[in-house]
Amino acid sequence: MKKNFYTVKKEINGKEYTAQFSGLSCALKAVDSTYLEDKNVTSTEKMAEYLFKNIIVEPAGLTVDDFDNIDEFNEVVKFAREVMQGKFREEIKQEADKAKN
Repeated sequence: MKKNFYTVKKEINGKEYTAQFSGLSCALKAVDSTYLEDKNVTSTEKMAEYLFKNIIVEPAGLTVDDFDNIDEFNEVVKFAREVMQGKFREEIKQEADKAKN
């Protein structure tokens, strides 16, 4: 089966971020690896670290402390999670179809 990996760019507060969809297995690993021990909830910090290491490809090496405020941090994390979960797949497919025609 063909894997449909792709990247998506988004400007947030004047900075461009590039996120990569690497398959739904990556999203499942993110959730599984970020649960708090003995709890039924994921860690926001662990999830952000996972997203910055595995999903956000530009700027490389992004950390939680690179953000000046929580609103920008939350917007980047939301963008990364959406890409990780394949939310932009249909937009990418439509762009590819337009390029073929």
